[in-house]
Amino acid sequence: MYILQKDGRFHYINTRLNNRSYITPFVTDTHLHVLGLGEKLYFPSLESKNLKEIEDIIEKLLKNNPKEIILRGWSEEFAKPSKLFLDNIANSLPIILVRRCSHLAIVNSKVLEIVDFSDCREYVDYVNGIVKEKALEKIYAIIDSPTYTTEIWNHAKDYLLDKGYGYVHSDDLHGLYKDELPFKPTDNLKVYEKVAVTNYEQLISYQKDGYFDKFSCVKIYLDGSLGARTAYLLEKYNDDENNFGIKLWKDEELIKVLDFCEKNNLHLAVHAIGDGAIEQLLYVFEKVKPRLVHRVIHAMVMSNDQIERIKKLNLIVDIQPQFIESDKGFINNRLGRNVDKAFNFSKLYKTGIPLFISSDAPVEDPDWIRDLIRLDKLGIPYCYSLYQITYAPEFIDNFDRGSTISEQALIFNDNPFNQISVPKVYNNK
Repeated sequence: MYILQKDGRFHYINTRLNNRSYITPFVTDTHLHVLGLGEKLYFPSLESKNLKEIEDIIEKLLKNNPKEIILRGWSEEFAKPSKLFLDNIANSLPIILVRRCSHLAIVNSKVLEIVDFSDCREYVDYVNGIVKEKALEKIYAIIDSPTYTTEIWNHAKDYLLDKGYGYVHSDDLHGLYKDELPFKPTDNLKVYEKVAVTNYEQLISYQKDGYFDKFSCVKIYLDGSLGARTAYLLEKYNDDENNFGIKLWKDEELIKVLDFCEKNNLHLAVHAIGDGAIEQLLYVFEKVKPRLVHRVIHAMVMSNDQIERIKKLNLIVDIQPQFIESDKGFINNRLGRNVDKAFNFSKLYKTGIPLFISSDAPVEDPDWIRDLIRLDKLGIPYCYSLYQITYAPEFIDNFDRGSTISEQALIFNDNPFNQISVPKVYNNK
């Protein structure tokens, strides 16, 4: 049999059961929200649902007398919920409908009544019940309950293992403390947790509370999403002439975060979708000149000049190939003449920038085979992508893929460097 090893090559191993199978470690999704995926599997999803279907789902849930209702996945091409729509269903308990991108939610009057948004009013539309970006954290802090986290973790874990995922880089500390996370060292799905912060003071607070004794990655969001028109652009949105998106950080505070990560040997993962957010990131990194390897997540809209500057800064870019498909319904309207700046994954690859490959679940369903096929069509070969989802993330998360390959492995009948086929998922853990 042939086994993929850390040098990126398949090596022939002579065994008692000698065959011509091709063996790789379980794969890695380097950017998702594993508890969010568990919620999507555990609770009804609003994806592709119209208003009547959403109403029926909420009415059914109300029969169980819940304390609150949080549902995710709606998008404008199927439904446009509003505060009035939710109030007409129920206004005695909080109801939150999170948009597919997770950067915007529609809430009912009860949420606006019980959540204090006084320090982030610019992200809240009280008339229409729209809550964006940082204001969402206020909701999660008092609404999201940790009582069912083990159940949703088990749903996500089983789902991912069945698809051949053995490792995930996740972002789950929204409304949860570190000790409430359900992950255990003995779990056969390994989680590299990113500690998301919304300001420098919160980062220091996490340090004092011992978070970085346990976790080694800091996550920040520089902007929002194109779908919600909160991604920060250098030019105004083509379909919203007064809107550049939302810039969530000041340069001075971002510099302090990067300095903190450098001094404390922490990996910084930066959510930046629009070219305006990328420009801010580049300014700060060029000023600090970090020695460690850090990461930009998404980088969906970039100029060629920005790509060249990313290369010089030794940044990893974490891409989500499925966004090409899911965003095609609005990308031209959002960007107009700048649409050519979007999804330049092949340019990133040709420039030699290391790529991580991920799904951003629950925004997208995790499907690494789908993603590798899409990248191959863009000119990024299977031999590169397969290595990037197996061994490449090791130098960030320190999980030894080679040591578990005898217990967890993907078995291909044909060489996956030439053509990806559905492998047998071997899991003896």
